[in-house]
Amino acid sequence: MDSTYLTDLFNQYTEKSSLLYQTWFIHSEQRLHAFNQVRKGTRQIVTTIQDGTFPRDLRGSALEEVMNVIASQTEIFKGAKHAFMWKPKLRIPDIYENRENQLAFATMLSEVLKTNSSIKMLLAVNALANKKIKGLGPAVANILYFLEPSIFCPFNTKIVAGYNLLTNSKIRLGKWEDYFKLRDGIIELNEKGGLFSKDLGAITAFLFDIGSLKYVIPENSDKYLMVEEKSSTKAQLDKSSEIEKQRDLHYRIQYMLADIGNSLGYRAWIASNDHNRTAFGKRLGDVSIPKLPSTIANLPKHDQETVGLIDVLWFYPDGSPVCAFEVEKSTSIMSGMNRMDDLYESLKTDMMLYIVAPDNREQEVLAQFNRPHYMHQHNLHDHIRYILFEDLKDNYKSLKRFGKDFSILGPISPFPDGKVVS
Repeated sequence: MDSTYLTDLFNQYTEKSSLLYQTWFIHSEQRLHAFNQVRKGTRQIVTTIQDGTFPRDLRGSALEEVMNVIASQTEIFKGAKHAFMWKPKLRIPDIYENRENQLAFATMLSEVLKTNSSIKMLLAVNALANKKIKGLGPAVANILYFLEPSIFCPFNTKIVAGYNLLTNSKIRLGKWEDYFKLRDGIIELNEKGGLFSKDLGAITAFLFDIGSLKYVIPENSDKYLMVEEKSSTKAQLDKSSEIEKQRDLHYRIQYMLADIGNSLGYRAWIASNDHNRTAFGKRLGDVSIPKLPSTIANLPKHDQETVGLIDVLWFYPDGSPVCAFEVEKSTSIMSGMNRMDDLYESLKTDMMLYIVAPDNREQEVLAQFNRPHYMHQHNLHDHIRYILFEDLKDNYKSLKRFGKDFSILGPISPFPDGKVVS
């Protein structure tokens, strides 16, 4: 990465009064006070482990006191405590019940506290990493940062995300190996950009704000725009508006189908759960018969429920079914086909079945028509057709005016005719 570019990013970032460099790193007495608190608390962790008084849970321990201090910092450490909470079912982190692991943890902390050699500190941490203590990963780095901020950097999801975005790397969270790579990379960035500070908290804050998409740079701008679009009030309102439009369209299609059926001399039924919906300023229940004919009421209860929820049905005056319509604007075409299948099996009549769908779903409808289940059931296959929304809307008035029976739908309702649809 070009050092001039990086220096420019650093300089621009430090001038942002709302970001972590200004709010936490430079102007925070709490941050400075935390170094002494964590150092003192860490000595207590070592002592309680060594004398055997360290508890079998985070609660009430010196470790909890240390993590409370760290987690009380700004959002960069908000979740730091969570990694040390005892999870009995998972037996992690395994420093509460395993004495050997406890001592290894204390040895590492003690070594970091007593030496001034960065190499010795890193060797101590590496020795702990090699123990592969279950659940005790690089979250420990959040403690180490407050012990030696020029040697260790914090480690969390947003920091890793920021580093990966800036450098196009693939550092993973939770692995010591990845933490060491991240640390090396952060130190290199810090030097190349002209040093924020020897305290690695400065560049870590920079990376955290990039990963949080609070500091927008070329490397995270696309992601920022995607998140902004999803989360913005306007986007939410647009989405809600689109859903409402789709619902309205569904009800308008139901209304038109029922109105056409009534105009042809049939008795139209609209799904019972839609009777109180409105379309074209009218209640759907007003163009539907109030209840299903006795031919349906005599069916088993399950079959009655299936029929009652079909979007639109046309019945002859004697109550025998003529046509059924399932409107699939956005729901699964397959589910509509399956309901038609169930209906056909339940009624065993010569009725016609129609899938009514948006124009842009025509290929999906044809693909379902050609599934083996339907192709091999010739009687059923010959009775299923489909109607596209635009064809229905364009011909709505003509169908009402010139139709004598359901055959008027023929020109706008293609079906496979027993052959594979191309």
